[in-house]
Amino acid sequence: MGWRASGFFGIAGKTAADSNGRMISLQRVSKRLGDVHVLSDINLEVDQGECIVLVGRNGSGKSTLLRVLAGMLLPESGLLRKPRHGRIMYALDGLPRLPFTSREYLWEMGRIRGMRPEILRQRIGELSEQLFLGTALDQNLSQLSKGTLQKVNLIQALLPGPDGLLLLDEPLSGLDVPAQEAIVALLRQWKQEGSQIVTACHEPLLIERLADQVIVLQKGTVLRRWSQKDLQEAGEPAVSIQSVMEGQEPSVVDAIVEQPGIISCHRSLVRQDYGREVWDWKVSRSSADRIIGMILTVGGSIVSVQPDKSRLNMEDLLEGRHPGESVISVNKEAAEPLSSTSSEGGDLP
Repeated sequence: MGWRASGFFGIAGKTAADSNGRMISLQRVSKRLGDVHVLSDINLEVDQGECIVLVGRNGSGKSTLLRVLAGMLLPESGLLRKPRHGRIMYALDGLPRLPFTSREYLWEMGRIRGMRPEILRQRIGELSEQLFLGTALDQNLSQLSKGTLQKVNLIQALLPGPDGLLLLDEPLSGLDVPAQEAIVALLRQWKQEGSQIVTACHEPLLIERLADQVIVLQKGTVLRRWSQKDLQEAGEPAVSIQSVMEGQEPSVVDAIVEQPGIISCHRSLVRQDYGREVWDWKVSRSSADRIIGMILTVGGSIVSVQPDKSRLNMEDLLEGRHPGESVISVNKEAAEPLSSTSSEGGDLP
């Protein structure tokens, strides 16, 4: 069976896209590389303002699928529809260390896309600041670390601005936490402005905050599809809080324990001579500020806060099982207090 690509070569793709708001559609697309069948009967639809995340182990076909969507590879069979004038932006998994500075490379990539010099100059400056590129903008690509090179890679894909199909292959790989947060926030803005995003990614941060659908690939076939509702059932990312309580009445602590958003809590250590109790809390991210405020209001103090501990079980996700934790225990019973002679007792504040 031959393949057809409506949109690049005809009106049919544009008509389909305009009639149902669909940016791109793959129907039973298959692809061989040599003697290997790397994609088999792939069905995919991306609506405006939608983010689809591809997950799978090495060799599952994620990068090949992105290249087919980008038009870099032609499928052996199946139907591929795209808007006639749809813009495609693509960041490969790894940018070659070309003989340019970051600025020179970004400038050339923008000019290849036909961007006007004044707009291109502004976009390079804005994106470099948003992704904390700093002085690396004028350093040679060959001198950059993996994470900084990835920032340049992402900036070149984002230069045209939101409008079209954005394809990203492991976009958070090698990035530090501030840069990860920045790129996720930027992609969320692009979604709100109607961009279509398809990305291969294994970081729970991006899946939890952006994914409308997760497609699990295994040996070139779709193993499972998870909707946004499925992901929400896995629960919000958790925040771990450790607090010290100054001998409050049990009823005061109980009032906090029973608050919505508490996943689990227990007393980990007690200094009986000072009447201090150390409590370990796990709460949903959306309730963290409220719970911290309640602890402080009743006279407690905060020892530490560890945010964004993911509750997605990526191993389960890769195997096609539900992305939520296999077992989420909610234990709101306080542990037995330790003796004041405990060796850890002297380390408390």
